[in-house]
Amino acid sequence: MICKLEQVEYTSIKPLLNDLANHPVINGVIEGNNLGEIYVDLRDYPQTALIWAKNEMFYLCGRVDNREFNLELEEYIASVIRLEALFDEDTLNLEVYPTHEWDAPIESIFTRVALLKGERVPFVFQKDRFAFDDYEVSSGYEIKKVDQTLVELDSQQVIKQEITKFWDLDLFFQKGIGYAVMQGSTVIGTCLSVFVSGNEYEIGINTYDKSHRGKGLATAMAIAFIKECLRRGGTPHWTTESFRKDSIVIANKLGFKQLENYPVYYLPFKQFVIK
Repeated sequence: MICKLEQVEYTSIKPLLNDLANHPVINGVIEGNNLGEIYVDLRDYPQTALIWAKNEMFYLCGRVDNREFNLELEEYIASVIRLEALFDEDTLNLEVYPTHEWDAPIESIFTRVALLKGERVPFVFQKDRFAFDDYEVSSGYEIKKVDQTLVELDSQQVIKQEITKFWDLDLFFQKGIGYAVMQGSTVIGTCLSVFVSGNEYEIGINTYDKSHRGKGLATAMAIAFIKECLRRGGTPHWTTESFRKDSIVIANKLGFKQLENYPVYYLPFKQFVIK
């Protein structure tokens, strides 16, 4: 039977994550920094876990041949998780660990709805490749650090809404990093640590209006973010989808080394209905 863990129990899944010690998204949830939930087969000694990092990703990890958990998972997502997710998220995005061992089981788990398959592009930061001191933005724009004052000045609450997809607001100010591109009092884009674990910072970057793209604003925000991250002794993390060509270009420009793509499974929650 699948059960939902209490936050104080999240560390019980650590033995399933031997190769993910520096994963800021999963560990950000486990440590209680970021919003998420964890579902397991056995409360005391989990063998398989589904980790929901809210507004980011679901992660399926642990024992691949866990028959009872695998048989229940599709129905559990459709009848329990989907109903909660639809308040904030429109799509189930699922990564699996160990990556290649789950390929065949995924097909046998999701038999009544067919998940689509895409690719994620991971990067690893190489500090010696980051050679930026300052990066000027076009006239009329300004890069500002995200702090409580800037959030309060944002009358449209764009920054607050972006932060609270992943964080309790006060906790973000304690542990997070953020920069915004402003045009006067208007928020044009944000670059935030959407998940944090120790000194590991996952970057989330957005330019909200397409008319402002192609002007180097995302690059400028990312440079400011990385400089602050390094000042704190941290490591920035960057992961994106294979179709986000601009994101891939920026990451390669800013000192990240592109690694081998890996699969992601996805399906809009509105289609995730078992009849």
